[in-house]
Amino acid sequence: MNNEAMAKFILELRKSHNMTQKQLAEKLNITDKAVSKWERGLSYPDISLLSPLAEIFGVTTNELLNGERSNTSVHEVVREAEVVVEKALHYADKSTRSKFRNIRTIGKNIISVMFLLGMIVCVICDFAITGTLTWSLYPISSIIFAWLIIMPLFQYERRGIRVSLAVLSIIIIPFLFVLDKIIGSAELLMPIGIRVSAIAIVYLWCIYILFSLMKTRRWMASAIVVLSAIPVTFMINYVVSQFVEQPSINIWDFLSYGILVVIAIILIWIGNFSNNKNRNVAKVYK
Repeated sequence: MNNEAMAKFILELRKSHNMTQKQLAEKLNITDKAVSKWERGLSYPDISLLSPLAEIFGVTTNELLNGERSNTSVHEVVREAEVVVEKALHYADKSTRSKFRNIRTIGKNIISVMFLLGMIVCVICDFAITGTLTWSLYPISSIIFAWLIIMPLFQYERRGIRVSLAVLSIIIIPFLFVLDKIIGSAELLMPIGIRVSAIAIVYLWCIYILFSLMKTRRWMASAIVVLSAIPVTFMINYVVSQFVEQPSINIWDFLSYGILVVIAIILIWIGNFSNNKNRNVAKVYK
């Protein structure tokens, strides 16, 4: 399917029928902006609109997808029908991908604007109260840090999570260094922060790898993640206890560990129940 040919074909058909973009849009119950995007090749008509659009212009759906009129003989009708189905499926997939890209772009822009406004508000309030930049440096650096991690989720499709984890792994130490410089007197921030961050990042990468390997057993993977949180939290507590006077484990930790075990058992039960249900359904259709 040629996008430019289809866009040009729609434009030519509309003009040949002496219709404005608004008139065509009214016939299809859409906005004239949507028609404008079709004719500029920026988007595609929804698959549900292909048939009524072709009917309005007096062409076939296949001609619409090809972006030109065809001189099909009677003997080629069957073959053309097969091609139309194939192209329609391809078109539907392409149209869906285009919609998701637009949604990601909108989401990315909204979050960026919100983060920018948040930083501006912090700066204005800080100057209004202190006359200089003091406490606002904390939220500003945190907002930038969060923006750098979140953006790959919108920028990339399947690789979004992997790229976000890579960015987090790279910038976490510089971020802690910046916070340490801003605070100035926080002697324990870097020693504790580096160790805890290393443990957390390794844990997050293990979660990502685990779900990548167990795509068909997500419930079991979730249970493993919950259970593995127990040794991870114990290691974090142990690291913190080396720098501050507090025990590495207490009664509240045991309570939280018990809750995590219960959650893991529930996840395993749900996974087994789901697998048994799927097997029963498969047996029925055999």
